[in-house]
Amino acid sequence: MWPPEVERVAAFLRTAGVEGRLEEIPADEAEAPGPAIRARTYECDGRAVVVLIPADREVDQEKLSTAAQCAVARRVETPAFPYRNAVVLVDRLIFSEHMMWIEAGSARHFAALAPAQIAELTRAATADLVVDA
Repeated sequence: MWPPEVERVAAFLRTAGVEGRLEEIPADEAEAPGPAIRARTYECDGRAVVVLIPADREVDQEKLSTAAQCAVARRVETPAFPYRNAVVLVDRLIFSEHMMWIEAGSARHFAALAPAQIAELTRAATADLVVDA
């Protein structure tokens, strides 16, 4: 049995008919079991904008402002997956992986999903959002 916040994500995935893997990482670990997506949320001109980027990259504020079409982007708390009532932007780099891990209800629970599934489930638009390496 999953904790309630994780079960909400599991139920959402079941209802959506998505095949994926849900895992709990050990308490002494801090990272997903594989290539991961990090979600960051910004308040942009009164709208919540969730940005999904590879976990090892950082958001480029200028690119975010352009993609979200807002003058000022201020960090706020990220809502629960699948980020209802928010505009979701996904960085194009996540599509280079076959499967990505995304936080699923808690910092110790992750869902492994295909990047296209993540984009579809969150109704995300694709954009260039990370600081150039």
